[in-house]
This record gives sequence, C-alpha cells and structure tokens, in this order.
Amino acid sequence: MVAQCDCSEHDKCECCVPSLRLNYTYIMWLKMMIGETPLWSPLMSVKPIAIVKPEPPLNLHLEMTEKGQVRICWSDPVLMPYPLQYEVKISANSGQNGWQMVEVALETSLAIDNTLLDSSYLVQVRCRNHHGPGFWSDWSTPYNLNLGAEVLYFPPKILTSVGSNVSFHCIYKNKTKIVVSKKIIWWLNLAEEIPESQYTLVNDRVSKVTLFNLKATKPRGNFFYNALYCCHQNRECHHRYAELYVVDVNINITCETDGYLTKMTCRWSANPNTLLLGSSLQLRYYRSRIYCSDFPSTSPKSEVKECYLQKNHSYECTFQPIFLLSGYTMWIEFKHLLGTLESSPTCVVPADVVKPLPPSNVKAEITRNDGLLNVTWTNPVFTNNDLKFQIRYAVNREEITWELYEVSNAPRSAVIKVQKLCVEYVVQVRCRELDGSGYWSNWSRSAYTLVKDIKAPLQGPEFWRIIIEDPARRQKNVTLLWKPLMKNHSLCSVSRYVIKHQTSGNTTWSEYVDNGTTCSFPWTEHTHTITVLAMNSMGVSSVNFNLTLSQQMSTVNVVQSLSAYPVNSTCVILIWTLSPQIYVITSFIIEWKNLNKEEEMKWVRVPPNISKFYIYDHFILIEKYQFSLYPVFAGGVGKPRATDQFTKGGYENENNASLYVVLPIVISTSVVFLGALLVSHQRMKKLFWEDVPNPKNCSWAQGVNFQKPETFEHLFIKHPEAMSFEPLLLEPEIVLEDISVTKALKKEDTQDFLVIDAMFTKIQDSEHDSACSSSHFNSSSFSGSSHDDQISGEITRQSDIKYATIISNSRSSGLYKQKMNLRSCFDRCFLAEDSLVPGAFSSSSWEVGNGAFLILPDPPGRQPSKTLSLSLISSEGFSEPSDQDDTFTDGDSPERSLCYLGITSLDKRENDIFLTESSGVMCQFHTTELLKDVGFLQHTPPNLNAFIQSSLKYKAIVPYVPQFQMTAAKVQETTEKNS
Repeated sequence: MVAQCDCSEHDKCECCVPSLRLNYTYIMWLKMMIGETPLWSPLMSVKPIAIVKPEPPLNLHLEMTEKGQVRICWSDPVLMPYPLQYEVKISANSGQNGWQMVEVALETSLAIDNTLLDSSYLVQVRCRNHHGPGFWSDWSTPYNLNLGAEVLYFPPKILTSVGSNVSFHCIYKNKTKIVVSKKIIWWLNLAEEIPESQYTLVNDRVSKVTLFNLKATKPRGNFFYNALYCCHQNRECHHRYAELYVVDVNINITCETDGYLTKMTCRWSANPNTLLLGSSLQLRYYRSRIYCSDFPSTSPKSEVKECYLQKNHSYECTFQPIFLLSGYTMWIEFKHLLGTLESSPTCVVPADVVKPLPPSNVKAEITRNDGLLNVTWTNPVFTNNDLKFQIRYAVNREEITWELYEVSNAPRSAVIKVQKLCVEYVVQVRCRELDGSGYWSNWSRSAYTLVKDIKAPLQGPEFWRIIIEDPARRQKNVTLLWKPLMKNHSLCSVSRYVIKHQTSGNTTWSEYVDNGTTCSFPWTEHTHTITVLAMNSMGVSSVNFNLTLSQQMSTVNVVQSLSAYPVNSTCVILIWTLSPQIYVITSFIIEWKNLNKEEEMKWVRVPPNISKFYIYDHFILIEKYQFSLYPVFAGGVGKPRATDQFTKGGYENENNASLYVVLPIVISTSVVFLGALLVSHQRMKKLFWEDVPNPKNCSWAQGVNFQKPETFEHLFIKHPEAMSFEPLLLEPEIVLEDISVTKALKKEDTQDFLVIDAMFTKIQDSEHDSACSSSHFNSSSFSGSSHDDQISGEITRQSDIKYATIISNSRSSGLYKQKMNLRSCFDRCFLAEDSLVPGAFSSSSWEVGNGAFLILPDPPGRQPSKTLSLSLISSEGFSEPSDQDDTFTDGDSPERSLCYLGITSLDKRENDIFLTESSGVMCQFHTTELLKDVGFLQHTPPNLNAFIQSSLKYKAIVPYVPQFQMTAAKVQETTEKNS
C-alpha cells in the first residue's frame, strides 16, 4: 500500500493513509528520491488505535449538586472505544498566567470552588486515551464561569409522577455578586409565587424549594413542562429556569379470563395529552407460582408484554396459556430521556377474573291460569353451580324498555309476575360467580313468548240493539251490536260469541257467532232477555251484560230534557235532566249519528249516576246530528229522548253561573282595596309633601292656565335670552339669608336713618305657601302720612340711598331697639301703597321671627334716578317679581342687568358671588368691605355692625329647595325727576 505525501512545507511532509483498521499493526517507512538515488527511512511499527487524537470535549456547562456544590461538566466528543482521561485548566481572564492543570479519570465533571464564580475565570478541557499511548486533543472552547453562573439549578430538569414531591436548588447571581439565599424567591411559570413556607436555606448561597402533591402538567403549545424561576426578592428574575415534567402514570390495568379458561386479556389506557414527546409506554409483569402477595411490588426480573393499540387510546395484551391460580403482577413503565416512571403494580389471579359464557337454551312463556312469566335456561360450561343470574325482559316493540330481575342459586329457571299478559315479551339472561368475583357474562340470545289464552274471558262484551219495524210481517226485528273485547278482558283472544235468549214463556236457546260483532233475530214476545258471552280455548266469560226487551217498559218516559253543546270539532257535551220515577235505572245508552250522511249509528253505555257526558268523535258542526238518550232499567229499555240541534250558549251560561256569585265578591274586594290604596296614597302625600307649596296660591301663578301644555314649557324650558345659571345646590343644612333691594329712600329721611328689629308672627295660613308668605306685608303695615308718591304715577326718589330687608331666624338679633312708634317709622321711611317688601320672606322654612330693614347707599359712580327692582327666588325655584316692576317700567327705557346674590360654601362665606347678565362674568365682592365702603352707617347706632355680622351668617337649618330652571330677570329702569 502506497500513500502519497505532501512536502510543500520546508521541513515537514504529511502523508494520509486511507482505510486503516484501528486494531491492526502496520509497518511503515518513508522512501525518498534524491536524483535517481532512493533513500529509505528506518522501519516503524504503528497501531492506529494507539495514536488516536480525539476531538476536544463539548458542551461545557455548570451544574449544582444536591448539597449545593458547583461542578463544571462537559460531554465526550464522539463515542470512543476506550475510556478517556481529561485535563481541565482554569485561568484568569486577563492573561495566560496562573493556569492550573487538573487530571480527571473516567469522569465528565469536576467539582470547583464556589468562590471562583465571583470572578471572571475561563475553563477549558482536553482529553486523551486513558490506558494507552495517544495524543491529547485540542483544548475546548473557553467557558466563562462568571457568565455561566448567573443562575444555577439542581436539577435543571425533573421528570416525576402525579402526587409526588420534588425539590429544586438554586444559586442566583446578580451581575457579579452572588445573592444570599434568604433574598431568593421562587415563581412557577412567572405567574404563581411559591409560598415562603416551602423554602429551605441550604447555606448562605443556595436556596431550596419543595413542591408537594404535584398535578399533571398541562401541555401549552409545544411546552410540556412547568417553568420554575429562581428570582431576587425585588422580583428581578433571570431568563433561565428549571423544567418540571409531571406525568400521570396512575394507569388502571383490568384483566379478564375467557369462559373457556384458556387465555387472559388485560386492557389499559393512557391520556395522550399527558404523554411527552419521545416517551414510550410498555407493560411489564412477572408471575408468582400461586396467588398474589398482600403488597405487590415491581421486580427487576420482570418481562415486557407486547400490547396493541386499540380505539380510544387503549391498549390490549393477551396472556396465553395461563396458570389459573398463579399471581400475575404487572405495571406500566413510562420511559423518557429524562428518566423512567412506573405505575402502581397490581396483581391478578386468572381464576378470580373469569367472565363466564352466557346461559344457553333460554325459553320464556306466560303460564296458563297463573299468568306469570316463566323463564328457563341452561348453565354455561366450565362453571360451578354457585352462580347468580340477571333476567331482563320487556314488551317486544320498537323502543324496548328493559326491566331487571335478579335471582341467585336458581335451578335453571325463574318465575316473574308481569302486568300485561297478552303481549309478546323478549327475554335475555346472564350470569356471574355468586361470591362477586369475576365479571357478568354477555347477555344470552333473546327468547320470545307466544301470545295465547291464559284464562277464560273475564267478562262478556257490552252490546246494544237496533229495533226495526216490519209492518208486512207485523213484527220487530232486533239487531244486536257489540264491541270486541280488549285483550286484558279476553285473556287473550275470543274464538266465538254465545248469544243466549230467554223469553217470557221461559223459552231459552243459544246461538253462536264465530266471526263478527252483530246478530239479528225477530222480537215476537212481550219480554225478551238477551245475554252475550265471550268464549276462548280456556272457557266462557263469567261476568256478562244482560238486556231485556219489554214493550211495556218502552213507554216509560223518565228523561225530561236533553241538550247537546258543541265544544269543538272533536267533542260534544250531552246534558240531561230526569223526572221523578219509581224505576231504578241501571245505565244509559247514548246514540248519535250524522243525519246528512249515511253513517252507522254510534253508541256508548254510561253510568246511571251522571247527568252530563262528553262525547269524543269527529263532528262537522255545520251538519245536522241526532243525539238520543235511552234509560235502561232492569226490566227493559225506557222511552228515549232525542235532539237534532246544538244548543247555543246554554252550556256556557251554565258554566258561568258560578260567576254571578264570585264576580260581586271580586268587585267588592277590588273596590275596598282601591279605596285603601287611595287613602294610603293621601296619607303618604300629606306626610311627605306637607311643606310643598301650592303654586296656584302664588302671585306668579295668578291667571296661568295649568291645563295647557305650553304653560309648563314656558315655566320649565330655558329661554334663549336666559343667562346661564347653575342649579341651586345647597350644602347640607346650610342656608344663606337673602337680601332684597326693594326701594330707594328719600333724601329727607336719611337724617333719621334707623335700623328697626321688628317682630312678626309666624305664618299660620296653610292656604299660602312660602313664596307667598310676603303677603303679610300688606299695604296696611306701611300706611302712614307719606302718600305723596303713588304707584300709578312717577315716584320721586333720592338715588344715593337704598334700603334692604334682611330676614333672620334668630330670636335675638342684637340690634339696638329704638323706642319709637313703629308705624311712624314706617310712615317716614316707606310709602303706604308703595310697599316693595313682598318677596322678602322667600321660604316658609325660615320661620320669620325677627326682620330688619337696612338702608344701603348707592355705590360711588352710580347714576342717579336708577332703581333696581330685585326679585327673590321662591321656594319653588321661580323668580317672583315685586308688584311694582310694571310700575317702574318704561317702554323706552333700556334693560339693565339684574344682580343675584350668590351662595358660597361654608369655607368661602367671606365672598359672595354676583352674576351679571350683560357682562357674562362672575364678579366677587367681599361682603364686609361692601357694607363698610359704601359708608351708609355714618349716622347709625354702634350696634348696627354687630347686627350686620350676625344677620349675614349661615343658618344651620334644612330648607326645601326644589331645583327648577330659572328665567332671566330683567332690570327695569325709570327716569325720575325731582319734584
């Protein structure tokens, strides 16, 4: 064999020898040509397996042991035919200094010090033949301990079974520093934090968590495991995680031995959703010589039994031949790359799981005279006599409803009592061991009963007669009609009918009718009694119906009236009344037929103690029917009563007769209930709406027609020119006293300015609401000597002074009480008919007690001869103008904005808000400064300031303040001339 060499390099040649066998020894030499002179090297003996240079190890990684020790691990490059030895070198990342050489024999891991994880060290591994010569492999790719040690788990993956407990260990490194174990927390799938009670501190660096009573892992897409994360207590988690595979191996194995005792079949099933990719299932077993141990267990000497996949993911294995008394211990083995799991072992004795053959030769019949279901069978082979049986039977029809009957130690037969005797039954039988071991056999083949006569008929048929006059022969022909017997009366068939005759001359005879339900004969005697009997193979009926034909009784009239009431096309009600009689009625016969069509007459027998009967048939209500009622006595048939018309409305009236008694009671009860409801409504209205004012008593409602819908639209719909106004929402139990600017004071009266604390009586008139309470300030309250100014004419005023009315509910206002005539004061300050006080008492809930009249000067810069007429807001939420608004209105005068006194919260009561329509803005004025700056208190007593401060405070009362939309208020201006 010659191999070509490559000597392209200066001092080196490379020769490749192909297809060598590793264990062979080869003699090799080198031949060189220098010119034409050949040169040979010394001979060399080479065995290829002794000079192998393996590939470097792969997959360097860190792992942690159960005790928290860190190991550097790797994998062999390829499968080598001999063991390898390894060298591991650990060096600092900064240079080549400090290499350490460690020899490791026959192991692919090396324990390292945990302190190495705190710094950046590089690890490399190489390998060579352990027992013989060879070459070292190249060094593996460097592995950085610092990067690989960010998070370490032990074990990184676990395969376990449902219900088991597992533990994981973890070392968590935050950047370059290892986190102490007490600051480590565990999360499952980053969705469920594991309780701290399941943590264990192995040491200051290693944390351990234990999971108890695990449930099967539910596959999520391609993931068949639960991810367990080791995290910092500040909820910082690394992307690495440990994998937990939980498989349900609680597999139930059932076995049964066939009825011939030759083989045993075992079955088991597994949920495909819980199986892992790459896993396999197999049944393992071993056999004991006799019976089973009390505590079955697995054994290394077990064998694998081949099983075949069936439908619904089930498997089936067959043991043949079998040892009936031996114990077969078996279990399911789950194999995966991560490990092997085993189900709980079970032990089966073939003799205890026998499924016998079904009984054979099953027969069934209904016994005669007794009417019982008798079932017989033959026991299966290879069984003893200690068996119990189940018999199921049902009436043979399309939808079979089985009934079950169980019997033990039966001598191959059983008798069952059934309800229906004249029907065909289908019967099946199965069996099992009496002690309960084994299984029920399959059901036997079906057996059927034959319908045959059980007993003689219980009774004869009901029958009736039709009498036809024969004038030519001067006789009457009678035709008997009867209805076929039902099976429960005939038991179970009728072969013929026997008609017995007996006349008044004691002449008797019988005749037979084999097929048919009619029989005719002439009636020649005064009295003729007929009896119809039913006959079958077991005998004749013992209970029969008799009918006597009597010419004398045919004239007895006991039916007084007969009425027919149609209900619908399938039902007609027949009602009759009887007259007093001395004969005893045994039954009634009702006949009916359609007179418009040639139909057979139909009849029915009814009991004697009823007077109403429902006839069910197909009726055409537009056609004519005849209904006849025959009373039947013991001595014959009475005279019938017939009708050929339907009665309209009578039956309904009769049924509704009871309504004439019930209806008055219902009406009277309804009236009483309605009255009680109205009374309670009035009481509730009085209770809850006692303080609600009546708008018809107010001045703004005079002449308003509330019957027109547009009236309410005008009151409640916001007008286009109305300024925006927020709803009057008061804070709980807070009310601001109102100020009404009503009239200007004359110049000559300013020198005698007084503040009068007047006492007024409480309003008692219930006919007026709070908005109209100002009616107490009538013109007589202000009558005096000053009558120069009239409402109908122009009024001369000094515009620099105005007064206001302030209402306070406090009983003591602290005002200086001037001893003077109140009438004279009013005479000096106000006009008699020119009272602008109405509207000052804006709420009845204020209970007017103390009133005070304040005189306010005009602010500086105010144009004279300008009068502001302020309308107050009543309790209904409407603006109620004063009576003089129209008086001061001039058609040519421009409209001025009306300022409303605003309401602020308790913590901002220093500021009152005034709204101006023309400006569209909110102007805030300090109340104290307003009263102080205008200077109208120069000539007033000292107590006036105290009065102002007290009268402008909030009062803790609960007012009634409905929230209505307010219309725009207009400022009316009048031009006054000084007289």
